[in-house]
Amino acid sequence: MSEKKVDLSQIRGDWDFHSRYVAHAMDQTLKRANKLWREMKASSRKKGQVPVDGETTEAFIEAIYQAKGMTDDLFILAECKPTAKKKARKKAKRKAKKKARKKAKKKAKKRGKRK
Repeated sequence: MSEKKVDLSQIRGDWDFHSRYVAHAMDQTLKRANKLWREMKASSRKKGQVPVDGETTEAFIEAIYQAKGMTDDLFILAECKPTAKKKARKKAKRKAKKKARKKAKKKAKKRGKRK
């Protein structure tokens, strides 16, 4: 993984969005790398070899480096993946707040009728 510390709180906010973003970026990068690899194989002089210099080779290497960088993003996403327990707790907390609001509303109505 990369050496820099990453602020995981930003990812936790919208994990699904970041997950889809990384998956799409990885997909596009791998498509580009495969296209460049086919071009390199097609331009080779001997069967089973690829050119080791030129613009196509440099573009291919850059695409592979970018794919490697995105694997780090996958590790980060795995570290901060929301668990089902957290979602269940949030749901229970929302229900409890809703119930408390209803109860408070009911009490307020009763007080209003007494006066």
